[in-house]
Amino acid sequence: MNDGGPAFPMPTGYEPRENLTTHFNEGMSLRDWFAGQALTIARDNCRQRGVDTAGNVAIGAYAIADAMLAEREKTR
Repeated sequence: MNDGGPAFPMPTGYEPRENLTTHFNEGMSLRDWFAGQALTIARDNCRQRGVDTAGNVAIGAYAIADAMLAEREKTR
């Protein structure tokens, strides 16, 4: 599955401010970031259909995120 890669990648290497070598975690995927941003839209869509359970909202948010990633790939 295409998760879009890291949403906010952090470089690894020498960190002069702390005088040490860093090994940052890449954090959440772009898919997770998009899904989080789509929560309100997904919730509103589920409410309009009368199915606003947490599970349905999450499914809707990830469906929107997947559509955003697919559209993003078209423009690359």
